[in-house]
Amino acid sequence: MNIDLGKLENGVKEVIATSAFVQTEVLEFLSKDESYLVRKKVATNPNSTDTILDSLSKDEVSHVRVGVAKNPATSGKVLDYLSKDEDDIVRFEVARNESTLSETLAYLSGDKHPVIRRNVAINKNTLPETLELLSEKNYDFGIKYFVAHNPNTPEEVREHLIRILPQNVWAQTPSIEMLRNYYDNEDDDWD
Repeated sequence: MNIDLGKLENGVKEVIATSAFVQTEVLEFLSKDESYLVRKKVATNPNSTDTILDSLSKDEVSHVRVGVAKNPATSGKVLDYLSKDEDDIVRFEVARNESTLSETLAYLSGDKHPVIRRNVAINKNTLPETLELLSEKNYDFGIKYFVAHNPNTPEEVREHLIRILPQNVWAQTPSIEMLRNYYDNEDDDWD
């Protein structure tokens, strides 16, 4: 049975694009769909190929690029490209993705947004030297808290942070809402 994918309704194409059993050729076709919602679903599908994800990382719609940044199958090379994206949410997802290379996380550790730096501090791929730099900066409590709890943090840095951080206090895990609120509350303490 042959189906003309181009004639299907967008909702049906979105469901197909999320399927774990969809063929690569179908994902390739849907990655060029005129609906950004269909392209976004392809971007989040772990079965999308490097070629598809690389192409979608350059999509004009940021929602599609966010999908690529979230996808655990996205290569370190593509995530590195997205780490320079103008959209904060794209960079937020790159910093959170466990496929992100340590060099890319080092770059993002200098991001202007503390929420993105928190994701770097949490990420299991962040190098000890990057974590040490994050601990030395005059950053918010949350960044230092997550540095102290990252298993890659050098022991002497962890011990120092544990001594200076308040006891029995937990930092908020980075969220998109925190990122969006950054513009409204730039002077907030972020804890």
